[in-house]
Formats: sequence, C-alpha cells, structure tokens
Amino acid sequence: MLKIIRFNNFKRLLKDVFARLPLSMLFSLSAFTLLLIRIGLDEKISYNTENLIDKGILTLSIFFFFSIGVYLLGESLALPQIKKCFSQIATIILACLYYFSFEENLFQDPYTEIIVYIIMTIVAIIAFVFFAPFILSLIRKNISQRRLYVFSYNLLIKTLMAMIAGLATMILGFIALSSVFTLFDLNEIFDQGNMFARWTSFALALFAPIFFLINLPSIEVNKEEKIQNNKFYSFLINYIGLPAITIYFLILYSYTIKVLINFSNWPQGEVAWMVILFSFFGYLVYFVSYIFTEKLKIAEIFRKIFPFAVLLQTFMLFYAIFLRINQYDLTINRYLVVAFGLWLFSLSVYFIVSKKKYLGTIFYSLVSMIIIISIGPWSVYILPEKRQQAKLKIYLEEAKMLNENKIVPLEKYNDIPAKLSGQIYGAIEYLCAFHGCDTLNDFFAEEIAEIKRQNKINFIKQKEQELANIEIREDIDDERRKEMIERIEKRKYREIRHWSIINDLTTQIKVQRYFNKENTQYVPRVFTYNLVHDKRVGDSVRVSGYDYYMNLKSDFNLVFFDDRTKMDYKKTYQAALDSKNEQLIIYYGEMDKIAENEENYIMEIFSLNEEFTQILEKFKSEEANGRNFDNYIEIENPADLTFNLSGEKFDAHLQLYEVSIKNPEWQETDENKIATGRNTSGQVLLKIK
Repeated sequence: MLKIIRFNNFKRLLKDVFARLPLSMLFSLSAFTLLLIRIGLDEKISYNTENLIDKGILTLSIFFFFSIGVYLLGESLALPQIKKCFSQIATIILACLYYFSFEENLFQDPYTEIIVYIIMTIVAIIAFVFFAPFILSLIRKNISQRRLYVFSYNLLIKTLMAMIAGLATMILGFIALSSVFTLFDLNEIFDQGNMFARWTSFALALFAPIFFLINLPSIEVNKEEKIQNNKFYSFLINYIGLPAITIYFLILYSYTIKVLINFSNWPQGEVAWMVILFSFFGYLVYFVSYIFTEKLKIAEIFRKIFPFAVLLQTFMLFYAIFLRINQYDLTINRYLVVAFGLWLFSLSVYFIVSKKKYLGTIFYSLVSMIIIISIGPWSVYILPEKRQQAKLKIYLEEAKMLNENKIVPLEKYNDIPAKLSGQIYGAIEYLCAFHGCDTLNDFFAEEIAEIKRQNKINFIKQKEQELANIEIREDIDDERRKEMIERIEKRKYREIRHWSIINDLTTQIKVQRYFNKENTQYVPRVFTYNLVHDKRVGDSVRVSGYDYYMNLKSDFNLVFFDDRTKMDYKKTYQAALDSKNEQLIIYYGEMDKIAENEENYIMEIFSLNEEFTQILEKFKSEEANGRNFDNYIEIENPADLTFNLSGEKFDAHLQLYEVSIKNPEWQETDENKIATGRNTSGQVLLKIK
C-alpha cells in the first residue's frame, strides 16, 4: 500500500487504470463531483434539483460496477482497446435508461417497488461482474472451475481491501478535521458538517473506487495454493461458514418436523424468507468451500448434502407462500419469494444431477432470473400491481362505493362489514406503499389531488402562523428573531408522504384495518384518540372570557401555571398523585420540586375520570364508531374531545388533541403497566372564579 501511495508510482498507476478502465474512472469522478455539488448547494436548491442530482449519483455508483464487468468481458474476448471502449456504449445507454426510469420523488418518499428495483439491479450487476470474464468459456463449453474460483476469490479480496482503505481514509480524515476545528476554532469560517461530508465523499466515492480499479484482478491470475494455505480464509470457511449454515438448516428442519407433527399448525410466512436467506448464504459457502474439498472431508460432505437439503426445504417454502397467496393474493414480497424459491429449486436440481456442477451457474442463473422477473407484463413490478388493482375494484363494487367510476364515501365505518372494510384498506395501503399512490388514480384521483392540495395549504398556513408567533415574541432579541424568520422562510415544501395519503384517504372514505377477533389475540393496552390534524392547523383559539391559556404537558397529563401570585389553595405533589382518578393538575413552579419547595404550589386539580370514561365508551363501541379493535382512532369532530370543567378556584375549558386511555379489558400486571395520559396533548383555558 505504501508503494502505491508514492507519488510517481501513483501517477503511473492512475495512467494505467485510465488506459484500462476509462469509463469506470469517469463514473467515479462524476459521482464525486455531483456529491460535492450536492453538499455545497444543499439549502439553495429545490427538492426537484436535489432529486435529479441524487438519481445521478445512484446511477453512476451502480453502473460503475457494470462498466467494470463489460471491460472484463472485453478482456476475455481479447478485444483491442478501441473496441473495448466502443462496447461501453451499451453501459452508457443502460445507465441513461436506468436514470430516467425513476419517479420524481425517488429519495423524498421511496416506496417498496423502487427499493426492490435498486436492490435487484445491484445484485444482478455484482453477479455479472463475477462471471463476465467467463461468458465466452460458457458459450464454448470450455469451462474451468479453478479459473473461475481463483478470479472470484481475488475479486472479493480486492473489494474488501478497497472498502477497508476507503473507511480507514475516511476515519483518519475525520480525526484530522476534528483536531483542526478544535484547535484553531474554524467554525465561523468553514461549515464543519460540510467539510466532513466532503471528506467522506472523497474517501468513499473517489479514493476507494480508484484503489479498487488499481487492484482489479485479471482472469490470468493463478494462486490456488496460496488460497488453500491461507489460514484465515480456511478458518473463516471451515470453522465459521460451514458450522453456521449447518445450524441454520437444523433450525429449519426442526421447524419442518414441528409442522409435520401438527399439520393444522400451518407454516408461518416468515419461514419462506428464512429458507431463501439461509439457502443463499449456504450457496455462497458452497461456492467458497470448493477449493477445500480435496483437503478437508467436512467440506466434501457438505457439498454433497447441501443441494438435497435446500431442495427439500423449497417444498416448505412453496407451501408456506401458497397459503399466503391463496389468502391475500399476490404482492411484491410473495412474488419474490416464489421467484427466488424457483431459482433455488432449479439450482439445487442442477447441482444434484449435473456431473460438471459448474460454479458459475450460481451467478449467471441469478442474473437470468432477475432479468426475467424484471421485464414484461409478468414482472415483479407490474403483475402484483395489476392483481391488487383488480381486487380493489371488486372490493369497492361489493361495498357499493364505486358508482360509474366515481367514489361514494361511506357515512360511517360500520356501513359495511368489518372484513370488507379491512380488505379495501389493505389494498389501498399495499398499492400506495409498494407501488406508489399514483396507482390509485383509477379510483381516487380527485380525492388524492385534494389531499395533496390541502397538505400544501396547511404547510403554508403553518409557516405563516410560526412567523406571526415569532414577530410577537418578547423573550427574544431582534438578531435571534431575524435568524428564526430566515430559517422558517427557507423551509421548502415536501410532497406529502404516502403514509399520510393512506391515512387521510381511508379516513375520508371511512374504511379501516381489520382485526379478526376469532383468529387474533390482539387486545390494545391503551386506546389512543387523536383529533384529525387538519382540524387544528391554522385554527385560532378564542380566549375572550378567560384569564389564562396553556398547553398540556404530555408526559404527565399536567399543565404549567406560570403565575407567581400565591393563593390559599395549596397541596403537595404527592397528595395529587395519590388520587385514583385521572387528573388535570394546574400548578406553578418546577415539577420535580413541588413536594420539596413551599414556593411551588398546586393551584387546582380537576378529576377527568368521568370525561375519560365517556370517551372510552363512546368510541370503543362498534355501534357508535364502527371501529373493530383499532387502538388508534382519529376523531373528526373537535367537540368529541372538548370538556368544560369546574373547580374551586377556576373554570376550565379543555380541548384535547390526543389522549391515551387504558383499556379496561387489558389484564394489567406489574410488568406491563402503562400510565394513562401518555401521548396526551391539547390546550387549557382558565377563568378565575
């Protein structure tokens, strides 16, 4: 490493790398440049521009590796340099298509489909890099297991070296920057956060990739003996990898036996992903243990048994996922389980029946499978979406909520059966969260457009309200007021998140999640009642006729009373807590010193036991609200959470925004006590009697 760092050697190595992999170098430099621009203009550019830059960084980072695979393929074909460069036109075209395939809101509100798209692309490209130099050998059926293994080993080692070099450079730079900023007080000249971000970009987006390109192995490297004699590598495979995968499959087979003994206890959906992940890890161990089969008996036995072990587990996988698909139809998750299950099944059959047992099959079959499930109307991105849209239409028609392609909202939650309501809710939630809320436009285009419009109006109102509040504050100086105003004015509007659209839309049409009382043990510990946010944003508070206005202190269901005038009414903090009723406590002074300091006084205690009982009874009953075991309940009417209270010294007007109330049906023990009043928020108006 020290030889590489020497300037003359480094200059020569850079020249050699640029001659061998020019596009890969340009991708790395471009990604680094975009990162510097992104960091420098963070608060000065719009979210749309940020999104364009972020998409560019992501695309360049992914296709940096694809360009390496194409170069390695060109070297295996012995192409001249000009033809190797010309072949990279395919890389540039694919990178452009990938860049423009993303939605506008890629990083602001990524939904599952996009995340799956990115992960599958990365997996496919990394697999491609490992077998790219051997595509010609595969076509000519001139396959060398050892050549593939040695190249893969060296590629993996060089990748780890580059990662370590990049991280070490980043950490050492952090130490240097921290020391400089601490000793020379440069915070007023330079933004410390930006300097750290720039150094991170240099270490991970420029230095580490170039270090990797300098050390990128060729397919001619042959170090079989060194690999076999590498004690650390041998220990890692034979004493960590092999025992770990053996334990994993013992767990899976123990569960299989449990299901077979009691077949009515159907396998859980999670077991399908466990089979996939354990099997994928197992085939990596299967690959890397190849070199040790001649020296270690355990590696030879493992390689003979493992494909059979995976093959038998795929039947459990298919059975488990069939139950889920039959019950809830196809989704992205279930589609991927089926696809990867078929890949594992085919791969296991191949390694059982094939005499050659070519290791490269793991890589090129994986890439082929990902390509197949990523294109066409049968793809993982289209087929589940279309099926769920069709299901949603059926549910809406059954609920009589779809009239000539127009949505007719329900008046109450219990206007339709709870299960049907849950099916509509689930389809909306899935489509919006997994495929994007635009997939609901065939049914809810007007409703979603109005939700987005209202969200933007609320954002503007909230900014105006905050600015108005700052203008009238007397506890801050002009300089501080100016800073706060500038910060609020710079705040940019972000598109509403998909989970907010789901919440607002389902509240508007009166559908909700479904909890099957017969098949679930779900019992809420507390019921949380929340006034819909739109009902409180921008609303003015009428204070005429009252002497004091205060906000609730959420942690203890208390409010502060800041008047320092001493009154006759005086109780200790502990005496207030000893009461069994739910309480609203009016006091002044510091909370934790009420019992110790005589200048801290309890002014008034209002019992809320009756009011909380009213809330609980009204909204817990299905007849009143139509909710079915949903412990988080949104309230449309503010009057339902409004109470007038009368005490010895004050009359109070209590408006709750949110309150949690213990469920009387919950069997409370010392281990699971939850205090009523947590998450409580709201406001109190007081009038002195």
